[in-house]
Amino acid sequence: MTPKHLPTIFCWTKMGTESGEELSHIILRKEWERRFGNGHFLWGIGQSLGVNANAAAADGKSLKAVFSPMLSKPKGIDVAPDDVVLWNSWIDAAGQSRPLPAHSFVTSRALLPSGRRKECHYALVCRSSTELGTASALRVSPLALRNVGTGKALGASQVTAVVTHSQREPTTEAKSYPVSFVVDLETPFFVRLANPVLLKKRDLDRASQIVKMGDMEEWRRMVSGLRSPAPALRPHACPDLGHSGNALLWKLGARAI
Repeated sequence: MTPKHLPTIFCWTKMGTESGEELSHIILRKEWERRFGNGHFLWGIGQSLGVNANAAAADGKSLKAVFSPMLSKPKGIDVAPDDVVLWNSWIDAAGQSRPLPAHSFVTSRALLPSGRRKECHYALVCRSSTELGTASALRVSPLALRNVGTGKALGASQVTAVVTHSQREPTTEAKSYPVSFVVDLETPFFVRLANPVLLKKRDLDRASQIVKMGDMEEWRRMVSGLRSPAPALRPHACPDLGHSGNALLWKLGARAI
């Protein structure tokens, strides 16, 4: 259920066209993932939340994630990326590679804007008892937000951040974002992903067609077929997460390897 007011502290993420897929399609297939996962699903993000999520949820506090559509026009690299990868695994607290659920479909561009291969990607660990995309009257003004930990205003390039929200609303002239839906984040709040595999154009075209058809069961079969076994973890330059509990395996319906 969408709250009537924004929390004092929450994770705010702006969403839009990604990996060549329009936002309405992403939300629909995430709703399917939520149903397959008994209310749990993963939402891909491009950067680590660091220690901020754990700090915000200290003393047993809950942490919400607030999702807003981007107001700006999507970049060409997001509308038509050269290559797209599917992330197959997540890294637990011991540094072991664990398979994502067979129905989980988290993608990203294969390359950074610089042309280098993308080494790092992350995902929020979400739970919702209600359908995603339910209409909300809430709006988020960036001027009312500060980064948890630093207290600084949000940078223009920040897409996902754990923030504090001032209850004093800015003037009506301030730019604000509508809220599409609000979910709970569950421990470990976010995970580092691993084992990306390159998706063929025919796979991307088929995925798009299935979403347009609205065939949830066919979607599950297709995604399961694209899965690859999780290999041994290879060293890379992604930041350490600190907390990634193995309980996530059971929340999402996956099995340990």
